[in-house]
Amino acid sequence: MMYGWWDGSPTHWYGMIFGPIMMIALVVLTVLIIAWALRAFGLGWQPDPKERNTPLDTLKHRFARGEIDRAEYEDRRRLLSDS
Repeated sequence: MMYGWWDGSPTHWYGMIFGPIMMIALVVLTVLIIAWALRAFGLGWQPDPKERNTPLDTLKHRFARGEIDRAEYEDRRRLLSDS
C-alpha cells in the first residue's frame, strides 16, 4: 500500500509547499550566519584599503587636484582636526 499525498493519508498537502521553502530559508540563514561570523572575527570580505579614506585624506586629495585653494584647505583641515 502506498502512503502519501494521493491516497488520502493524514499527511497534509501544505507540507509539500512549506517543506522546500523552509529548506531554502534554512540554507540562506546558515550562509548569513557564517558570513556574519567571518566578518565578526575579521575574516572574509575586507574592503580595499584604497577605499578607506578618512575625511582628511579626501580633503588632501581635493587640494592636490586643485579643487580647493590653500585658504579653504587650511580652514577645513583646522575644522577636521578640532573634532
